Amino acid sequence: MSVSSANDRRIASQLAKGCPESGHIEMKSAFFPNLVKTVLLFALGIVLTLFIWQCMAWYCNDIRGLAMGFPTPAESIAYVFDHLDVDIYGTGKNILEHLCASLKRLVIAFLLASIVGVIIGSILGFYSKIYSIGIVPVTVFQSIPGLAWVPIALLLFGLGDDASIFIIFAVSCMVITTNVAGGIRMVPQTIIRAAGMMGATPSIMFIKVLIPYALVSIISGLRIGLGSAWRVLIAAEMLIGTGIGLGSAMEFLRDNLDFVGAFGCIVVICAMGLFIDKIIFSSIEKYARHKLGMEEGY
Repeated sequence: MSVSSANDRRIASQLAKGCPESGHIEMKSAFFPNLVKTVLLFALGIVLTLFIWQCMAWYCNDIRGLAMGFPTPAESIAYVFDHLDVDIYGTGKNILEHLCASLKRLVIAFLLASIVGVIIGSILGFYSKIYSIGIVPVTVFQSIPGLAWVPIALLLFGLGDDASIFIIFAVSCMVITTNVAGGIRMVPQTIIRAAGMMGATPSIMFIKVLIPYALVSIISGLRIGLGSAWRVLIAAEMLIGTGIGLGSAMEFLRDNLDFVGAFGCIVVICAMGLFIDKIIFSSIEKYARHKLGMEEGY
């Protein structure tokens, strides 16, 4: 629903109650109702996810009689809280230390990917003549699955943090580049011609016209890129000898048949992924859409 149609309904509801003597119609903010609705829907989604997980545990344990035992949500969540300040057996690090190590790699790689992706995407989107050529290698690199970068990373950097950071960078950078270029190219030509007729220089055109119009696509690209980076980070840590990180902890726990602990690490991974996507980037995207007049209230 567009912002204008939503506002029209709110004005109509006020007029139906009678126009006030001042002649001014009070337009109440929709921020808090929308916030409450969003929180409730998010909570219901979490409850549904836990219910599906619990049903799988019931099926595997009570019906199939799984010998190893399928961890329940309660057991896995309890494991996380029990090991916030207690070392995971054999790793010498607790959950928080493993999480911090993973986040450090994610932040370094994603910042590099964002800078490079936005620059290359802006160039490809702004200069149509080189787009057809430049987008080909970007598409080729984007077609490579995340784990397929592992042998390349090992050849270039060997085992350790640098290899993991390279894999995250390679995967997220291509996603960001594609979305930034696509967003800039979607700006209507009439807007570009109008800005040119008003004397806008290429730099002004880029900063004042193209970036604002493509802002939602750019944020969406960053959001998708960060989600891809987080997923491939965990997989890379499981395959490359980093020694510390959520992926490394999961690999160790799985090898020692500690599936409750492994599921506990999955809980932390999912919780952090939800926080990054639904709290941080969702809020940024909604704010940008509101500022551009594409969404009501903030």
